[in-house]
Amino acid sequence: MAAISVLPFVSYSSMTETLVPAAQWPTVYSSLQALKGHVQEYPGCQSFDVFVRAEGDGDVVVHCYTTWDTPGQLEVFLERGYTFERLLADVGSGLTPSRSLVMEKVF
Repeated sequence: MAAISVLPFVSYSSMTETLVPAAQWPTVYSSLQALKGHVQEYPGCQSFDVFVRAEGDGDVVVHCYTTWDTPGQLEVFLERGYTFERLLADVGSGLTPSRSLVMEKVF
């Protein structure tokens, strides 16, 4: 999928959201720490940010964002890089994203 720019905005992001069951959260959390270190070494990666919200039953809602210098770098990462979606598939049974978006970072 080719990213279309709305200039003058100059950074490009992906967001993946998922719900992690409480029992799998420790594994996902430690895997995310390793993933952050790995992804930040990719050319053009500006940031790797994770936001979470604990649900009443102990499950955790996770939003994972990556931000890139160019749309091309983001596209390559999404096509061939080790993304949060790929991590979820590797880490646990049945962990899938609720949604994934490609966006431009405005501020």
